[in-house]
Amino acid sequence: MSLQDLIQNKRFTVLLGKNGAGKSTMLRSLDTASDVNTKYVTPERGGTLKYDPIIESNLTNNENWLTQVMRKNRFEKFREQSAYQFRNLETLVLREIEKNPELRNDPSYTFDTTLQLINDLLPAISMVRSDRGFTINSKENDQKVPEEALSSGESELIALGIEVLVFARESQENKCLLLDEPDVHLHPDLQQRFVEFVEAIAKKYDFRVVVATHSTAIIGAFMDKTEVQVVPIKSKAQTEFRPFNYDPVCHEILPIFGTHPLSSQFNKAAVLLVEGEDDKRVIDQLVRSAGGSVLLSPCVVGTVTEMNRWEIWLDSVLPSIYDQPSAFSLRDLDDADSPRINDVGIVVRAKLNCYAIENLLVTDECLAEHGFSDVSFLAELRNWVGNYPDHQATAGIAALAENFELRRTTKLKDVRNVLVALLGSQKPWEVLVGQLLAANQTPVGNSPNCLRYYLGNDAIRVLFG
Repeated sequence: MSLQDLIQNKRFTVLLGKNGAGKSTMLRSLDTASDVNTKYVTPERGGTLKYDPIIESNLTNNENWLTQVMRKNRFEKFREQSAYQFRNLETLVLREIEKNPELRNDPSYTFDTTLQLINDLLPAISMVRSDRGFTINSKENDQKVPEEALSSGESELIALGIEVLVFARESQENKCLLLDEPDVHLHPDLQQRFVEFVEAIAKKYDFRVVVATHSTAIIGAFMDKTEVQVVPIKSKAQTEFRPFNYDPVCHEILPIFGTHPLSSQFNKAAVLLVEGEDDKRVIDQLVRSAGGSVLLSPCVVGTVTEMNRWEIWLDSVLPSIYDQPSAFSLRDLDDADSPRINDVGIVVRAKLNCYAIENLLVTDECLAEHGFSDVSFLAELRNWVGNYPDHQATAGIAALAENFELRRTTKLKDVRNVLVALLGSQKPWEVLVGQLLAANQTPVGNSPNCLRYYLGNDAIRVLFG
């Protein structure tokens, strides 16, 4: 499916890719589509947010001037033309009121109502109408703030806000706003505010929006995820476009992609897909206890079927974001005869060599750490069964004791808390296992119940490199 056809599927389309991948080129190609009324907003937006008569002169002398300069990667006078567009916005809003009897009869609906939509984006300043267009005032003391004193992010939000509101009120049908890297200069919190603003305006005035970005904060900020599709862009030569829709698991994975500019150290941690919350808590504890030597970020995906889907998804999306992408997945063994699984592209896959991660509680290393041998812990199990014949976990503990030599492949989920108590620990079992892994990052041993054997070479590779 062509990109032009693809954007018809959803109200909001996000082109996600690295610098130089071709996002701007593809976005500009949509700007020339004959059957869609588009407006392209250039990615590098310079200037100062003040009226410049040269802008008005250029627009008067050449009606195509603005479209031509907008299609370049950088427009040095972008903010000056936005300041000029403010006057156009005021005219459009007043005409809207004039043409709509309901709005004419509503004294609370004025141009200031529209202006407030932009002011709601700005935490520290506000736009105030004036005879010459507008001034910028501090929300703290209502004093005027010179245009040159505005931060890049504040100027960016105001300029983009004006662009969106002007486009919304233009009279064409079948409209599509093309925003190239609106995240530039914006802190993630402001990115979220801006996306929510665009989302609300686009729905109210019924137009589509295509955003080119490398910020996953943009993706996560949409309130109505059913209206959004994300298209990974890998190269300028790309001809196949396979979008994905937002899924709840995205909420876990997206922060790993670099949502916050201060999180570069955190984002060295690779995504590790795991089946359940238990596994996630164990890996979280491993990361905390490892003191920086293990860099993983576990994300819960649910069933094995879901894990397959997310492995394919990561293999498709990560190359659009990182130059050297990597990701991992870790499954339970479950079936003792389960075969080894192959990697999926960049996603390194592994299975534990024990039934599930809680089985590490009965490894040689865990028993020894708590003062037990195989023999002494087996005796502890049998004593517990004798002392608590009516406990809900008694049948499970008894079955484990009867087949203690098979404990690697025995399901222990229902008895794991009892096992921790028998080991003499008051820690949650996930903490105990996570700390055990952190203390044994190069596991050795040859017995059938050693940690190295329970993990298996593939899981050791995933967890410890």
